[in-house]
Amino acid sequence: MTPNGGFARAGETGRPRFPRPVIILVVEDEALVSMNVCEFLIDQEFTVFAAQNVDDALGILDELDGGVDLIFTDVNMPGGRDGFDLVRQASRRWPAIRMLITSGGLHHGLPDDLRRFGPILPKPYRFDALASHIIDAIFPSPEPPNLLAT
Repeated sequence: MTPNGGFARAGETGRPRFPRPVIILVVEDEALVSMNVCEFLIDQEFTVFAAQNVDDALGILDELDGGVDLIFTDVNMPGGRDGFDLVRQASRRWPAIRMLITSGGLHHGLPDDLRRFGPILPKPYRFDALASHIIDAIFPSPEPPNLLAT
C-alpha cells in the first residue's frame, strides 16, 4: 500500500509487489463486472483466470491442478449450481485455496458450513476494499496487531 492507502504498481515502485506469482480465479457471470475486476487485479500484479459459472471454474481448477491462491466468487450464477456449491467442492478437493465470496442480494449471510470463509464482500464494492480483502485472505496476519499504546 502507498502512504495514502492506495495500492502501488510495480512500475511505480520498480519491483514486484509479491515474492511469487499470486493466482486468483474470478468467478462472475456478469461480463462487465468480471472484466473490470480482472483488469483491476491484473493492474495489481495478480495472475488472473476468469470463469462465468461453476462448471467453467472447476474446469480451470482441474487444468491448474488446484494451483490457485484464491477463488473470488459471486454467489448467484446461471446453471444448477451457485458460488456456495463451488466453494464447498473446491475446498474439499483443494483445501489450501483461500476463498472470498461476494453477493449483491444475499441478506442472510453465509450458510453454517461456509462461515469459515466469511464474511461476504457485499456488492457493490470498491476496488480498494476488494484488494484489502484479497490480501487479507491470501496473506493473513500471523497474529492480531497490538493496538494498545505502551
